Amino acid sequence: GGRIQDLLNNRNRLKVLEDGKGEVVVAGLEEFEASGPRDFLSLVERGQQNRTTHATEANDVSSRSHAICQILFRDKFNGKFKGKLSLVDLAGSERGSDTKSHNRQRRTESSEINTSLLALKECIRAIDGDSKHIPYRQSKLTLILKDCFVSRSARTAMIATLSPGSNSTDHTVNTLRYADRIKEKK
Repeated sequence: GGRIQDLLNNRNRLKVLEDGKGEVVVAGLEEFEASGPRDFLSLVERGQQNRTTHATEANDVSSRSHAICQILFRDKFNGKFKGKLSLVDLAGSERGSDTKSHNRQRRTESSEINTSLLALKECIRAIDGDSKHIPYRQSKLTLILKDCFVSRSARTAMIATLSPGSNSTDHTVNTLRYADRIKEKK
């Protein structure tokens, strides 16, 4: 489930594949070069403007998808790959009670969001439990983030957005649990 779109290239649909070496490739994804901070912020803002948002019972403006911004670092002189920074903005999970008045499209989006968040949680659990198997193929989100889970040189940090409302206590506690597990990642 779920669609992958290039937010900087007319929302073109993309395919997520693994090549013969096990490297994840997003076929059709266009790369853009930023010559400085202003160029970079302009690209991020353009992508953010192209994200799908709709009102829900929980928020007036709710992201209806996850967004991934991957920054590739290359040697200025020879173009050799030096590293990658993946910035991920996760759409929030939604309870059934938050979607009761949604149309079929919004309910499908909510289901896909929750499914990919569950896959991400399973990957975090596997890392936290020192499992030999990381189930990153369970969703396109976790497949794209594969190297965050399996690369020994990867470092992961999580910035959690929490709601102070008492009606969001269960979401807040779950978010803090997974942020703590990421913090402890070896």
